[in-house]
Amino acid sequence: MSGADEWFGVIVAMLIGVVLFALFGIPLLRSIGEKASTFYMPSGDSGRIMPEYSVAEARAAAGKYQEAVDEYRQVIAAHPEDIYPHLRIAEFAMKHLNDMKLAESELVSAMGKARGEVSAALAAGRLADFYQFGLQDVARALEVMKQLREKIPGSKQAKLAEERISVLEGFLQGTASPPQTPDKITPRPSRYKMTE
Repeated sequence: MSGADEWFGVIVAMLIGVVLFALFGIPLLRSIGEKASTFYMPSGDSGRIMPEYSVAEARAAAGKYQEAVDEYRQVIAAHPEDIYPHLRIAEFAMKHLNDMKLAESELVSAMGKARGEVSAALAAGRLADFYQFGLQDVARALEVMKQLREKIPGSKQAKLAEERISVLEGFLQGTASPPQTPDKITPRPSRYKMTE
């Protein structure tokens, strides 16, 4: 083999290597890079950091519930998809401000914003609790649970809603005793948004 033939073979091998790298290497590197980036910058709802609730919670801890509501209103303005501020405002309205209309409107807003199965079940559960235990209106609590069942059919939360529907229907028909009032109905804040 002559020197020219050797150089031609080297050039052909390099061209084949470049083509194979372009076809397989670049997509592989992109895929590895995307997977590795999720370690530092998670994608989807799980990676979104919760808004700060500390100022609102500090106001509530000091007994300044209206100021806490105002602070949560600022969180809602900055993060309109977050349902947690609505749940906290509703809790303050029921327990400390004696404003049932405010509580109901905030719970309805939370239920309307809830997108995932878990957040929808949480908001609907709180609204049903409000109607059943706060207003003693079992029929409206039953309506909320039926809406939840239709919103997230086939899910674990829909099955739990179905169980509550059975209990509420039994109570309305007089075949079951009334369910007990829960001790606590508001979740603790999480550092992740409740918008799933």
